[in-house]
Amino acid sequence: MSIEEHTVVIPRKENTTTSNDPVDVSALVEAALDKIDADEPTREAAEAALEYSDGCVVLANYLNSQAKRVERMDYRFKVPLIVMAAEMAREDGGAESIYDPEEGALYFELNTDENMQFSFHVYKDWTVDWEAVADVVEHGYPWSGVENQVWALDWLMDYLEVPTDEYMIDSSDEDDDEHYSRI
Repeated sequence: MSIEEHTVVIPRKENTTTSNDPVDVSALVEAALDKIDADEPTREAAEAALEYSDGCVVLANYLNSQAKRVERMDYRFKVPLIVMAAEMAREDGGAESIYDPEEGALYFELNTDENMQFSFHVYKDWTVDWEAVADVVEHGYPWSGVENQVWALDWLMDYLEVPTDEYMIDSSDEDDDEHYSRI
């Protein structure tokens, strides 16, 4: 797989780093996909998602959801991918980013009919100037608390425009309409 090159310069707090070089988001996403042993359709959906701010958010959510499947997840994708999502959102209007310094989280509200919110805890990434990344700084942001990782693969596959029944498998021989992703 060769995801088209996407780079981002991560805004840093003063006196926390000597380098402000661009980070290759594509390479870090590819490394995370390798770590979770993603299949080809998932890789294609990830590549398509990287073209949109809301797609970057959905991809970050998906990769976070897969961390439980592997022994040690490669999280190097997280900060560059959500910084890129916030930057792209200013251009394409696909999402709004909100930083809550009290919670230590960067939230995204996707501009969709479903009013979806995504949460990324970033307090461990203390060198990043999250206030410069976000569109809005809001203390006590009223996050809905809805778990978004359950449908992470479905939302990611939407960027490929693949019908659900082409990437889902039936969990049993019974006709109980219960399906599981092959990932």
